[in-house]
Amino acid sequence: MKVLFTNQLTDIWLSKIEELKREFPKVEFIIFKEAKHPRQLLRDADAVVGGHFSEEEIENSRNLKIIFVPWTGVNMLPWKIVRKKNIVVTNTHTNSRTVAERAVALSLALTGRIVEYHNDLSQGIWHGFPVGLPDSDFWTSLYGKTCTIAGFGNIGRNVAKMMKAFDCHIVAFKKHRTDEIPLFVDELIFDLETAVSKGDVIFVTLPFTPETKGIFDESILSKMKGKFLVNVSRGEIIEERALYFALKNGILAGAAIDTWYQYPAGSNSAVLPSKFPIHTFKNVVLSPHVAGVTKTSMNNMAQDTINTIKAYLKNGEILNRVDPNLMY
Repeated sequence: MKVLFTNQLTDIWLSKIEELKREFPKVEFIIFKEAKHPRQLLRDADAVVGGHFSEEEIENSRNLKIIFVPWTGVNMLPWKIVRKKNIVVTNTHTNSRTVAERAVALSLALTGRIVEYHNDLSQGIWHGFPVGLPDSDFWTSLYGKTCTIAGFGNIGRNVAKMMKAFDCHIVAFKKHRTDEIPLFVDELIFDLETAVSKGDVIFVTLPFTPETKGIFDESILSKMKGKFLVNVSRGEIIEERALYFALKNGILAGAAIDTWYQYPAGSNSAVLPSKFPIHTFKNVVLSPHVAGVTKTSMNNMAQDTINTIKAYLKNGEILNRVDPNLMY
């Protein structure tokens, strides 16, 4: 049995791998960066830890039975090949509270105009009472607002719980029907346009699948006059061009975004997050895809993945299985 680690390994990961070696001495645990030809190792691995693989790599894997994705999103897997070869996929949701916290923080920064006012005051530009309280200086309180949460998995449920502290009316949008209304939810709706129409603040926490790609299109965004949009899911769930023009044309009241359309190739490259100048709008809060990036969250994801590996190696038990058809 060979288990290959292709993910970035912090000290917590390295210590946990040593723990695995002691507990399972007959299993070969291989660290990607220590190998001379690491990608070739995937051909013979029985299990792999990671979430970024090409179709060719998975197609050429001869023994691969399971992929342990050490985070939540599984959209970077070649699912057509994974399904064809009946490879099991697992992931982890232990960072859901942290991501939800970031979503709430983004909503507060956006509606409270915190970044905008910070930037102005750092240039000596004042707002509010010191300059006569012009009408243009009011910010928006979240108390008592209606929050639509598009996607009601682990992150969405945590957002709902947190927003209830502001006495918000919670509208949950789910793609698949259920008769049970989740905790902290006031309305459960299965039509996106209807759900969005009810909200003052729209949180996007949907998983990224072919079904959700571009689901927030021009048609939906054009109907969001005066609404705030917060995305902690994946950039491509919201159509890039439509988002830009919804902001440029004053349809959206503002947007706070953690997940984007363009990413740097490495730590030394500078890349704007969109091919459109979304970053130039005052009513946009930018976040560089860090909603789950806390030390506690990263450690918890590592530990949860290790626990999933242990269960599989002990008795073949599959924890945190991803539905190959739903892709979450």
